Amino acid sequence: MIEIVLETLLIAILSSLCATIIGTFGALGIYSTKQRRLRNIILSLNNILMVSPDVIIGASFLIFFTFLGLGLGFGSVLLSHIAFSIPIVVLMVLPKLNEMRPALVDAARDLGATDWQVLSKVILPYISSGIFAGFFMAFTYSLDDFAVTFFVTGNGFETLSVEIYSRARQGISLEINALSALMFVFSLLLVGGYYLLNQRNQAHKAKRKQKMGAPVK
Repeated sequence: MIEIVLETLLIAILSSLCATIIGTFGALGIYSTKQRRLRNIILSLNNILMVSPDVIIGASFLIFFTFLGLGLGFGSVLLSHIAFSIPIVVLMVLPKLNEMRPALVDAARDLGATDWQVLSKVILPYISSGIFAGFFMAFTYSLDDFAVTFFVTGNGFETLSVEIYSRARQGISLEINALSALMFVFSLLLVGGYYLLNQRNQAHKAKRKQKMGAPVK
């Protein structure tokens, strides 16, 4: 059971990191798309995994991996979790990009900043709260997912949700209750950590605005 918990956490961490990176750059690509129609089409495609039932998503991934001849196990579960977590990150990051004033980027370019400096010094710090929100949402979704994982997991590899389901048919034991309680407390700690981090970022932005608006002596 401890091994299953560690594998579940490993899947959640790796899938969240990959989905956060891909989703952030995907949101930047959508934001930079000038054609409104093309942008709406991309957003609609991004939302397919958000509105589709988990059973349909899991069955689709199973058919896809079987068609490609990929074995089911750690790799299939990881790829599936990355795939359904990317739209979550995009939806968390894109509103922050829409809130950003284009004048910030224009000012950085006027001061001689390169594209990488604009991205790393201006855009990413501004949307950092959305990136962290996307990471934590992807992590909790991956940690909690059952339907998709049930379809794409193979022999010799299981996550905690699948193991609890398989044991529930035989009767819930005290071991399962204890692990479920620990995972619940762990999820609460993550939510609390995200809340404190968000409050810290908002306070930092408020102080920076006050300094910028303060009269020069």
